[in-house]
Amino acid sequence: MNSDVIVGLFSLVFCIAYTIAAWLLPDAAIGNPMAPKYFPLGVGIMGAVFSLMLLSRGMKRGRVARKGKAPDPGYWVLIAGLCACCLVYAAVLERIGFLISTTVFLAAMLFLVNGVKGWIANIAVSLVFTVGIWYAFTKIFLFTLP
Repeated sequence: MNSDVIVGLFSLVFCIAYTIAAWLLPDAAIGNPMAPKYFPLGVGIMGAVFSLMLLSRGMKRGRVARKGKAPDPGYWVLIAGLCACCLVYAAVLERIGFLISTTVFLAAMLFLVNGVKGWIANIAVSLVFTVGIWYAFTKIFLFTLP
């Protein structure tokens, strides 16, 4: 099994669980009762579709590469690292706030995926994305972030 198949399967299971959890959200008290569910359901369904696409690509590659090299065991480290980052982010978001926790979370994820070669890009993307999202939500949409 190559890394695309494993990541695709893991992502598909996660997205199905996320979609089920989104479906179980409480209905809105006023207006359209399904309104709070549309966006999370859309994210979950799109994630499942992308997971299936990744799974399909991995299965096609697996057939071609079976005669070639051995699979790379590094994907387990990547999956475990990404899960650990998500759990730590969920645990510290309320305590240390959106700006610091999201910047560190994104930088850690980018370092896991890209490595240390592109450290400037990793830090720049995490800072710009976090500040951009913070600005959009707090200044434009007038939402309060943790």
